[in-house]
Amino acid sequence: MVIRRLAHSVRTFMTKEDGNFAMFAAVLIPLTFAVGSFAVDFASTISMKTRLQNAADGAALATASQLAQKTITKEQAEQYAIDFFNGMIDGDSRAYSGFSASPQAIITPIANGGSTIWKVEVKTSGRQLLTPMAHLVGQKDITVNVSGTSESSVEATTPLSMYLVLDHSGSMSWDSGQIGPVEVTKYCTEYQTRYWFGFPYRVEVKVPCGTTTEERSLDKMTVLKTAVRDRVDHIKEADPENKYSRMGAVAYNSDTTPYDKLLADWDKTRVSTFTNNLSATGGTNSQYAMKWASEQLKTGVEELIHKAYNGSNEPVKFIVFMTDGENDTGNDADDDYADMKTKKYCSDAKANKVTIFSVAFQAPKRGRDLLEACASGSSHYYDAKSADELIKAFKEIGEKATSLSTRLTS
Repeated sequence: MVIRRLAHSVRTFMTKEDGNFAMFAAVLIPLTFAVGSFAVDFASTISMKTRLQNAADGAALATASQLAQKTITKEQAEQYAIDFFNGMIDGDSRAYSGFSASPQAIITPIANGGSTIWKVEVKTSGRQLLTPMAHLVGQKDITVNVSGTSESSVEATTPLSMYLVLDHSGSMSWDSGQIGPVEVTKYCTEYQTRYWFGFPYRVEVKVPCGTTTEERSLDKMTVLKTAVRDRVDHIKEADPENKYSRMGAVAYNSDTTPYDKLLADWDKTRVSTFTNNLSATGGTNSQYAMKWASEQLKTGVEELIHKAYNGSNEPVKFIVFMTDGENDTGNDADDDYADMKTKKYCSDAKANKVTIFSVAFQAPKRGRDLLEACASGSSHYYDAKSADELIKAFKEIGEKATSLSTRLTS
C-alpha cells in the first residue's frame, strides 16, 4: 500500500505543469552532470597515479638489476630507465586523450666495501586533461608527481673458493640429445700436379682450409664445457678485479692423475681452459677426485690466501660435483667401495664448512643416489635430464654462490 502511494506521488509530481518542477530540474540536471563529471575526473586521476607509480617502480627495479648484472653501464642506465618507463605507459598514452608524462632518471653509485650499490630513482610528472565540466571552474588538466627508487648490488665482498669435480669418462662422448653449432674443419678443392713415368697430370684433392660452423648433435662433453664456461663468466662478472673469488677444478674417469688437477687461482679463465682440454675416455671412479678437492678446501690454505688479498678469514667454500654415470671400475665390490669413499670425502668436506652442489647429467639411479647423498641438502642437488637443464643448473649454482640481490626501496 505504501509503495503504491509513493509511486502515485512521483507520477503526480512528474505531470505537474507549474514552475516548481522546471526550477527543480534546472538545478538538479546540471548538478547531476557536474557530480558525475568530477567523479570521472577523480577516478581518472587515481588511475593515472597508479599507472605512473607502477611504471616508475618497474623502471627503477629493472635498471638497478641490469646495473648489478653489468649488462648496461652507468652511462646507458639513464636512457634504459626512461625507455623502460615509456614502454610501460605506451598503451596509456595512446588510449587516453591528453595523457602525457615526463620521466627523469637519477643514477647514483654508492661504494660499499668491495662492491657497488646502484641507487636508481625514476621521477615523473604526469598530466591528464579533465572533462569539459571541470573547465567551467577553471581547471583544464591535473598533474601528478610520483617517484620510484631501487637499489641493487653484487655482494662481491663475500670471498669464495670453489672447486669443480668433473666427470670426463667415456660416456661423456655420448649424444646429449641437443642440436647446436659445432666448429668443424673446412675442406677446399685444390688441383695438384702428379707425375706418371715423367708425364705430368693434374688431380683434384680436398685440403683443410680453415674451419666452419655446422649444426650437429652435441655430445655431453661439449655441453659440459658450455655450462662451465657460463659458470666461470658469471663469477668473473661478480668479481671483475679478481680479488674475492678463486676457482680450481679436478677431472676424473677411472683414475685421477696429476694432469687432471688444477689448483684454485684468482684467474678463473684457467678453469675454462682446463675444461675445454678435457676428452671423454675411460671408466668412472669419483673417489680420488672428491678426496683431492675436499683436501684443498680444508687445509686452511684458502683462508690464508684470502686473508692476504682481501682481509677475509672465512671465505665461503664450494664444491660442484658432476657426473653422467655411476662408479664403474669393472668390479662390483670396487664400485661399492668407490661409492662409500666418495660419500666419506663429501662428508669430510661438509664437516669443514664446504657447501656441495651436485649435478647429475642424464645419470642412472645409482649415480643420482650418490650425488644426492653428497649434496648439502635437496636444494643443492640437480637432476639434469637434458643439455638445457645442465646449463641451467650450473647457472643457478653460480647465482647462489655470488648472492646477486636487487630490492625496491621506496
